[in-house]
Amino acid sequence: MKAKYDYGDEVTYKHLDENGRLVSDVCAVVGITNVETDPQSQHFGYQVGTVLYTVEFGDGSDKLVAENELELASGN
Repeated sequence: MKAKYDYGDEVTYKHLDENGRLVSDVCAVVGITNVETDPQSQHFGYQVGTVLYTVEFGDGSDKLVAENELELASGN
């Protein structure tokens, strides 16, 4: 599967916080992984064919998220 976003793209990660509220965090794409095999699927916990992104937040922390959890940030 072709990646929708590219390295350096500014994206919005929408997710539920610890209180169950929907929050949006702006972050940058710093890594792209295609889940191509069953062992990768088991390792990452996502189906074969999923595109995963490592995104970095403003505080320097990072997280691995699926493509469907991201949107291109406003202004891009």
